Amino acid sequence: MLEELGMIKEEASYVILGVAVIEDIIVISMLAILQSVSSTGQVFGTELAITIGTVIVFIGGVLFLGSKTIPKFVNYVGRTNQHDVLVVTILGVAFGLSFVAYEIGISVATGAFFAGVLIAESKVHSVTRVLATPIKDMFAALFFVSIGALMNITQIPLFIIPAIVLILASLGAKFFTVYLASKSQGYSTVTALRAGFGLSSSGGELALVVAKGGADIGATSSFVLPMIGTMTIIITTFIIPYMIKMGWKLADSFSPSNTRGRLFSFRAKKKEQ
Repeated sequence: MLEELGMIKEEASYVILGVAVIEDIIVISMLAILQSVSSTGQVFGTELAITIGTVIVFIGGVLFLGSKTIPKFVNYVGRTNQHDVLVVTILGVAFGLSFVAYEIGISVATGAFFAGVLIAESKVHSVTRVLATPIKDMFAALFFVSIGALMNITQIPLFIIPAIVLILASLGAKFFTVYLASKSQGYSTVTALRAGFGLSSSGGELALVVAKGGADIGATSSFVLPMIGTMTIIITTFIIPYMIKMGWKLADSFSPSNTRGRLFSFRAKKKEQ
């Protein structure tokens, strides 16, 4: 969205993307732990310690060992200039780490997420992005269709009001949290406001992944997935573009240059009077 709007190089965009990535890592890690806890039935004690340790070891191992091997391997394949082999390689990394994550009892989304992180570290990541786009679009379509098929749309009248209330609460809470945190780190008012507007409306596939993960292990009721789906569709499709466009224009009005301009205009009018 930021790239399409020509805002990707703005300082606020770096804040938005950085926070979004950290959010994803935290959510994926929590999902892995909670799914493992749910499957073992142990909330405290040794089992929980083993679960958390497994997740930490997996993530640490992938980032430490994987960062030293997988990007180099992808670069080696990329130098062959055989795009079909490169596509098979990146799919192998994604499915391979997803399979490993599944086998040790954590979410497959964790493995897939960190596979993308490792491939992005390669020198040919721009090429892999272009090659993987049709595959990504295909799987995205399958994902949304399968999620939609799992929803009980007859319950929409029951949860549309709670969904709207939760959307408003989420927008307000995230805006003020991001704005205050950005200001505390020394960012300007304009950057903090832009980041607040950009991240207040963030949400998407990962929210559905978490909701689906809870449904898969029977930890949530049938009411949760349709509600999260409704919230995600409303936020992602209808709110994000307008929040970014209108919010950033509002933030610009707080820039020092605009403030000085308004003050000068006010003084000029007073002088004419």
